[in-house]
Amino acid sequence: MGSSTTHGFRRLRFTEDDGVDYARIFSAEVNGRDLGSDTFVTDGTRYEYTIVGDEDVTLRTMRSENGRRGGVIAPRTDHVVFWLTRGRLEMHFADRTRVIEPGSPYIASASEAYRFVSADTVYNGLHLADPFLRSVGEELGYRLPDGPLLFDQQDATVAQREPLRRLVQDLAPALLDDRVVGPMRTALNRRLAVVVLDTFPIRNRGEDVPVANRLRDAIRYIEAHADDRPSVPEIAEASGLSQRGLQDVFARTLGTTPNRFLRDHRLDCVRRELLRAVGDDGVTPVARRWGFTNPGRFAAAYRDRFGEDPAATLRASRAARPESGRTSWRVRRALAHIEAHAGGDLTVEQIAEAAGVRPRRLQQLFQEECGQSPMAVVRAARDAASRNTTAGSSVRR
Repeated sequence: MGSSTTHGFRRLRFTEDDGVDYARIFSAEVNGRDLGSDTFVTDGTRYEYTIVGDEDVTLRTMRSENGRRGGVIAPRTDHVVFWLTRGRLEMHFADRTRVIEPGSPYIASASEAYRFVSADTVYNGLHLADPFLRSVGEELGYRLPDGPLLFDQQDATVAQREPLRRLVQDLAPALLDDRVVGPMRTALNRRLAVVVLDTFPIRNRGEDVPVANRLRDAIRYIEAHADDRPSVPEIAEASGLSQRGLQDVFARTLGTTPNRFLRDHRLDCVRRELLRAVGDDGVTPVARRWGFTNPGRFAAAYRDRFGEDPAATLRASRAARPESGRTSWRVRRALAHIEAHAGGDLTVEQIAEAAGVRPRRLQQLFQEECGQSPMAVVRAARDAASRNTTAGSSVRR
């Protein structure tokens, strides 16, 4: 076990190699109970559990390989938002069972106990102390319940935008730095808490509608009416927010403005059509269908968002059709998988499986058709996402 502490900041690491018993981690750091009968870890399981942060917010990871783990998590003092990047987790609550697989974040409210079983998982978690989360909610003017603070899961419309995971990636260097303490760390923790409160609906609020649901309705309205280019007042009215409230929640959670979000969604729709390459339409008719009437400005915006000209996307898509007799369609399938999962722990084997080829053949195809390896493309996709996050941060500032 390794650890360090600075002004309430903790950095801990537990592994089976250090002789740290799994039950000790479970009881001391996860608030597990019934250790004699419920907690288990199968022989041969290798695990590493890390904790970084202060008493308000901690980032945690659990890597467990070659075995299964399980136990009961009792009510806690912190709410936990987590993602799996590998494996499978079953959570058995008093009234329901949830199966968690890699993908969207899941929130476990502090007051809810559950039994879990996991196999060969990689877990990334964000633990937020209940008193701290409540204080941030009160600052935002949220109507909080008098009893336990209970959360519903993110709506798929919000989850697919990954606002919290992108923010964690953006803030990670500072969050992991033990020199960032005091007011600076509190400010970082608050930004994370705000996005949790904005994107996970709070239960038991009477007639009050959570901001998370307002954000969901705004995104759905934009997506449904993108070709009509709705105005900010129209979006605000459709979601039940004031124009100022709409601007604020988009800035806080997505790091952008409603108008910029709408423009980016329209660009995404153009790219989707170009990638499908249905019919003989060129770039200009597709762009016009989504409200882009100035070819020069459209091309510049498209290059800025996707790193290539729209004409290049269309040419590659048409060359990648399976009926063309070429194998490029497999590369296109691999690229789509990379674009959809770049935020996770992608491997060449996973990308190859998505493309329907063996890893060695995938490497050959990428070198022949892209001039680089699959993992180089993954790194480029992550860099692009980071640039978008940075751009969003400048909007917030």
